[in-house]
Amino acid sequence: MFDSDDSSNDSNTSSASNNSGTHNIRPTLTKGSERFTTSDRKTRLQRNRSLNGWNFQTPTTDKQQTQTSYPGPFTKSNEVFPQVYQKGTARSWEYKEIKSRDGKAKLKTNVFFASFDQMSEKACGESACTVLVALIAHWLHSNHGMPTRAQFEKLITQGSSEWRRLCNSDYYSKLFPDKHFDLETIIEANLRPLVVLPQKSYTGFFSPEKFQCLKGAMSFDEIWDEIKMKVGDHVPRIYIVSWNDHFFVLKVERDAYYIIDSLGERLFEGCQQAFILKFDDSSLIYKKHTTKEEPSKGESREIICRGKECCKEFIKRFLAAIPLWQMEKEEKKWSVSSPYLHRQLQIDFHYSSSSSSSSSSSSSSSSSSSVTSTDSLWSLLSSGTLN
Repeated sequence: MFDSDDSSNDSNTSSASNNSGTHNIRPTLTKGSERFTTSDRKTRLQRNRSLNGWNFQTPTTDKQQTQTSYPGPFTKSNEVFPQVYQKGTARSWEYKEIKSRDGKAKLKTNVFFASFDQMSEKACGESACTVLVALIAHWLHSNHGMPTRAQFEKLITQGSSEWRRLCNSDYYSKLFPDKHFDLETIIEANLRPLVVLPQKSYTGFFSPEKFQCLKGAMSFDEIWDEIKMKVGDHVPRIYIVSWNDHFFVLKVERDAYYIIDSLGERLFEGCQQAFILKFDDSSLIYKKHTTKEEPSKGESREIICRGKECCKEFIKRFLAAIPLWQMEKEEKKWSVSSPYLHRQLQIDFHYSSSSSSSSSSSSSSSSSSSVTSTDSLWSLLSSGTLN
């Protein structure tokens, strides 16, 4: 199996109605995964949303607020950071600054937003991420460049519709009662002509050397080194990435890396738009230091990374940092169980290819083998070995 999502039924939701008796419906994240249940949301109601198993209390309104708080294990509860995007204002790439959830780093890079994500009423694709990455990967194999906003949103609505169709099938509903399909099942369903090549795919862990039961396992850093070495000059490489019960797409080009995600909440707390991050020469990740000896000088900025390699640091510092930090704390108390570590720290890069290109490659290989065999036979006949 390429990746099977955990079927935990744990959930944290809050609901209420507004004064007029109407409801704004948006499913909410549950602990440790992309699982959702539908709940009512009231204006200025405190919602308990979570990502990667860590809860963040965020005041929200039906109108997009100009500021959102991101309290976490490394930040004070009263710290407030600016919202990076106001709904409906952007139709093209924007150079934005995004703060990590642990408050330790900031990313400056180009971001592209859809007007909604898979959780919206327009899409109704609560657990559709596996289907969505298949459609997005196929689109990238079939087209040059990146999708427009209209194309991106169409992929989200189409993928969510395909997911609901599978959910209504007795066959698939019996296999996956939680409606959270694994990648192998979606590939075999042949929703699009797409294949995954295991021999070019990778499975590893974030910082396996820090955990007794993961010693010797391939690390995320080692996987990234392999991916970097295989970047071609012309043909992009498309990986379907699975981590912590969610899928997103990584497009690798010579001059840029792209992360395409159908779930806005993965970017920052309260985000309700699917997004694309572009990492190129303009990208920058840094952290700030306050000088205790001379506070009058204010904060100094330390550059962590520049260029397209910010993609690697984004995955480590913006996605995996908090789960890794918590796992390290628990490892010091006792040895953490292997299944729990796998769920929190395992990351898979599934190398994808269109069925047509894979067939062409296989045909070319077979043809080459046939020519080689014919040449060898002719050599034997010419030398008289078979006479």
